[in-house]
Amino acid sequence: MPDLRNTVREAEGPFQRLLQSIPGFDGYREREIRRAADKVLRDYLVNLVDEARERLRGFISDQTRAGRFGALDELDRLAGQLTKLRDNIRLADYGYTGFFDAVKIKEAELDRMYEYDLSLRDQIGAIQKAVSELASAGEDDRAGRIETVGSGITRVQEMLRERGAVTASLVA
Repeated sequence: MPDLRNTVREAEGPFQRLLQSIPGFDGYREREIRRAADKVLRDYLVNLVDEARERLRGFISDQTRAGRFGALDELDRLAGQLTKLRDNIRLADYGYTGFFDAVKIKEAELDRMYEYDLSLRDQIGAIQKAVSELASAGEDDRAGRIETVGSGITRVQEMLRERGAVTASLVA
């Protein structure tokens, strides 16, 4: 995945580039670029979670049509956890402070949040893989695969809580 900060910078129009000449505005602009890149990245992460959730829902439908109801409660619980994970990523704090706000989050801190969000991508990829393996697992393997998906979701939720604590400490 390309560095989205550069992509956002390249997409700016002439007006944004003109604003660079205003003293003090360039630092604000750089923070906004980092925030925009973080939002784009988190939207991408939400899409990855949605893909895993849809794959799981498809598997649940297949199990229901086949009359295999044994693990449906656990599978439904996982689908609910994926929905909650999606919402937590989507609603995570951007680390935003406006141009005239008294509290300013520095570029290095925003970069740390962006790098942290990149690490979430790897963890969500592991969840996607675990869901795919669950969908192709046999009856004997299913319980272990359900546990793997659940552990992955828990790990990402913990990472999001840690991210929230870091964000809160930046503006405290």
